[in-house]
Amino acid sequence: MDRAVAADVRASLNEATGEVFLPMDKYWYSDRENTLVNEAVGYLIEDCVKASGHTIRPSRGYRKVFQDATYGQWSRVLAAKNGTEPVIRVVPGLTEGREYQVSAADDQATTECSLRVDRAGFPELLAGLGGDFSVQQRIHQVAQVLTERDPEYLRYRADWETCVAGKGLKVVDTWGIASGSNKEDDIRLALLDIECKESSGGARTPYDIVAQYQAAQMKDHQGELNALAEQKAAAVERARKVLREHGIADAKLNEVPNSKVYGLSDAKL
Repeated sequence: MDRAVAADVRASLNEATGEVFLPMDKYWYSDRENTLVNEAVGYLIEDCVKASGHTIRPSRGYRKVFQDATYGQWSRVLAAKNGTEPVIRVVPGLTEGREYQVSAADDQATTECSLRVDRAGFPELLAGLGGDFSVQQRIHQVAQVLTERDPEYLRYRADWETCVAGKGLKVVDTWGIASGSNKEDDIRLALLDIECKESSGGARTPYDIVAQYQAAQMKDHQGELNALAEQKAAAVERARKVLREHGIADAKLNEVPNSKVYGLSDAKL
C-alpha cells in the first residue's frame, strides 16, 4: 500500500497530556464518550444486581488511561517531569467514588449481570472495539504492520538506535530506555532519548507514518466507517438517556472535565 495518497495527513500529539490522535480515532469512543457509555452500562448492571438482591462493587469515580508509548516517550514535557516512568491520565467520572463492602456473592451477581447486560441491554455499543475482526481493528493493525516495514520508519529506527547507543543508553522493550539510578538521572536519560528521536527525524515521525497508512486504508472503507460513526453517535445518545434516567443532570453530562497527568508512582490510585 502506498501511503503517498495520504502524504499530507499527520497525527496530532498533545505534549502536555501525552495524548495521541490518529485519523481512525474519530470512529472510537473519546475519553468523554467512554465515560458516558461505561457509566451508563454500569448503571444497567447495577439495576440488574439490585434486582437480584445484591450490592454492586462501588466505582472509583475515575478512569486511568496510560499514555501511548508504542514508540517510547515522545513528549519532552512529560519526560522532563517523569523521566522514563509510565505516564497516566486520570479521567474523572460523572460521580464521586464510593466506599462500602461487598461479598463474594455480590461479586458473582455482578459478573452474571455484566454478561447479561452487555450488548443485549445496550445494542448500540460498538461491536468489536477490542476484536480482531472489526474494521477499526483491521485498519489499525494493518497500519502498524506497514509502518514497521516502511523505509522511512526503518531509517528513523536505525538512526535512533545509533544515537542512543552513542549516548550510553540501553534500549528496553523495543522503544523504551533503561531507567536511571534516581529521579534526576532518570529525567536526564529520558531527555537524551527525546534528543535522539528529534535528531533522527522527530519524535512524532512513526505516528505520522501510522496516520498516513490509516488514512490510505480509510478511503476504501468509508461506507463502513460512516455506519460506525452513526452507531457510535447512537451509543452515546443512548448512554445519555440512561444516565438521565438515573439522575445525572444535563449540566453534568455536558461538562468536559480536565484530566490530570501523573507519573505512575505519583498517582497513588
